[in-house]
Formats: sequence, structure tokens, C-alpha cells
Amino acid sequence: MKNKIDRLNQGFALFFLFLLPFFLLNCASVEKASLEREEIPTLGTVSPIPVTYEEEYARRLASEIEKETAVLEDEFINEYLNEIGHRIDQSLRWSCKIIDSSEVNAFAALGGLIYFSRGLIEATETEAELAGVLAFEIGHVLADHIYQHLYMRLKDNADITPDEIITGEKDWEIILQVLKMNGGAFTFFSELKHSPSQVEKADEFALSSTYDAEFNPKDFVNLLSRLGEERKPSNSWLIRNPWTKKREERILSSLKLLPSINLPEEHSRFASFKARLASLTPLRKGTDFPLIESQEIVHGINVLGNENWTDTGLGVMEGQEVYFRATGGISLQKGNPMAYCDPDGYEYRGIQQSLLNKNVGALIGKVVHLLSIEIDEETGEEIRNEIEEIFYVGRENKVVMPLSGRLFLGINENVVGDNSGQFKAEIYLKKKGTVPF
Repeated sequence: MKNKIDRLNQGFALFFLFLLPFFLLNCASVEKASLEREEIPTLGTVSPIPVTYEEEYARRLASEIEKETAVLEDEFINEYLNEIGHRIDQSLRWSCKIIDSSEVNAFAALGGLIYFSRGLIEATETEAELAGVLAFEIGHVLADHIYQHLYMRLKDNADITPDEIITGEKDWEIILQVLKMNGGAFTFFSELKHSPSQVEKADEFALSSTYDAEFNPKDFVNLLSRLGEERKPSNSWLIRNPWTKKREERILSSLKLLPSINLPEEHSRFASFKARLASLTPLRKGTDFPLIESQEIVHGINVLGNENWTDTGLGVMEGQEVYFRATGGISLQKGNPMAYCDPDGYEYRGIQQSLLNKNVGALIGKVVHLLSIEIDEETGEEIRNEIEEIFYVGRENKVVMPLSGRLFLGINENVVGDNSGQFKAEIYLKKKGTVPF
């Protein structure tokens, strides 16, 4: 490959501290839950990033997230959600939006960005349940949990050190490349799995802040319990923030400590909000990808950049049409995001790659056909006699399978030990002719 960038710009730590002065919680008549920072590497005592950079990075981050998923744009809905967010906490300007997905999920990103899935909103039955979810995600932001996850990814993928800061256009590109290496901004933030201690802190804040804002905190518990009993595979929110017996007992104990209060009746705007949401036609994600109408089997798999081949677990037949679509990105040198590539690969071709006529690092596939299995008489080891055919995939492709066998996906590079990041691939198969393994 061409010469790699040998060092990133001085200065990443400032970026990670830019929200800190805005995260101090105000005391109300009821003491708010303590949201102390969890143990992370010391970042030094540098000044926070200027507000102008904070606002610009948050705006760009929202743009990246909304490129990758369908967001409902409705003035009444957005205004209503933002009003609840402001009622819960006024230390940041919260931006709350709904993703047009039946999945049950909600997540926060940096800069006060909060996203709900349509499926989670539809699962709420009261305004207080909705407020509880929003307060829980705000709690993750105020306790710096989102920041901690991002810091660790930047540390792993971009070789960040505590004395480095980040400002300006060039350093934003480094953050963006690291997010792409982890599946993209939407995938990164929507799939963050929080630790038990992080979930506990967010729970504490959700209970105390909804109480202070005159929402019934018991409704948040009711929602958690109801979703926990359903155990739907699409409930990503509880997969990321598991509903366990220990968590339930801890929350119920915390509820008993809250003084009784005469809460107002349910806000009539919640009913209007739900009706407005139900009236909106589901959006279609914009794509030119040719799906196989009503006969498709969709299989998702992560293809790690530091592994030559990833077993999809799928069997295919010779002559079968298989559709591929991939997102995310990898670095062809760990710690160097400037050596980044998407599934189409890095614009360089050398001798250390499977397909010499395609970009290094591109997403590729192969079908392995097993001819026979023999046993070595001396060692007793299994010897597999196989033939294989390798083909190009890239970001989007339709491939006619060259032979029958097991399907693998991989990286168009033979030396992958110093790579990082991953591609997220979707495989579309016709039901007829599919061979499961």
C-alpha cells in the first residue's frame, strides 16, 4: 500500500471534554440521582472545546445518522418531544426525533441528540412512559456514557492519547472515519450496549428527573416490565439495556424512597401525539438496491476487517442469484483512520490480495465446495479436499453463484492482522434453492 499517515493531528482530548460543563445537574426539591463519571483514562485539564465546534459537530453527526436511516420529519411531533426533554433537563438543547422503524429502540448521541424508533413510541401507553424513556437516554448523556464508548473506539481505531485535542474540519473527518469503521454513525450509536453500572445510573436519573418534572416514575417501570415480558427479538432497547430481576428489584427499591406527590392528570397532548404518529405514512428507505420481491431471505452478518474470511453459515447453489449490500468501513492499518476504506475498497492494487484487479480492502466473497474428507493415518487429523471460487462484492452487487457450497465473505487483502473495523453485510437469497447449514 501507499505510505500510511504516520501520526494524527495533536489534540483529541478536548473533543471529549466539550460537553462536560453542560452536564452538571441542577438540584430541585427532590435530590437528583448522582451521575458521577465512571472510570476512564485521565484526559488532563484542558479547556473545553468552543461552543461553536460543539454545535457544528452535533449538526454533522445528526446529518450522518439521518443519512443512514429514515427519520420522520413532523413539526408537531418534534416540538412535543423536545418540550418533554426540556421539561426533564435544561442543561442542553435536546434534539429528539423518531426513526421510521418497527424495531423497539431508543438511543442518544453526543450534543443532545436523542432518537426514538417508531416501534418504541407505539409501545408506550402514557406520556409518563415516554418521558421515562427520554429521561433514561438523557441520563446516559449527562453521565458521559456515550462519550466513554466513543472515546474507547477512538482509542482503539485512531490511537488516541490523553494529551491530544480535536478541533476543526480535518479532525472531524478522523472522527467520521472511525464511526464508519464501526458500521457508521447510526449503527455505532444505536447498537451501544451499556454496562450494568451505566444502566443503573441512567435508571436513577430517569426515576428522579421524571418525578421532579411531575411525571409518574412508576410508569417507566411499567413500560420496562411490559417490554421485558414480551421478549421480542426486535426489542433492541432492552437487549442493549437488559431488564433483569436485579434491575427490577433495584428500581422498585428506589421508587419507595421517592416522597408521595399529587401528580397532574395525563397531558392531553400525548393522545394527539400518538394519533399524529399513527396518521403518518411509513417512509421507504431510499435505495436503488434490487430486492427480490416477497421471496427474499435476508441474512445480516458482520465481516471483521482483521479476519480473512467470515463464515456466513449459508449454503448456495450453482447458478443461484445472490444480492449483497454492505455498509461500514475498515482501516487497513489499525490506529490510522486515514487508511480507511468502505466496502468498495481503497484505491490501490498490489500483489497481496485475492482479487488483483479490485481495490485492496474491498468486500469479497467465496463459495467453498467440499469434495471429500480424508483422515491422515499418522496424525488422525481431518483433511478436507475442497475447491473454491472467489468473487467481488463491494457495496452493492448481484452475483450468480459460480458453484454450490458454503458462502463466505472476506477482505480483499492477504495480510489483515493490522486491520480494524468491520463491514455490515446484508445477503438476500431466494427461498428456492437455499441450502441451510
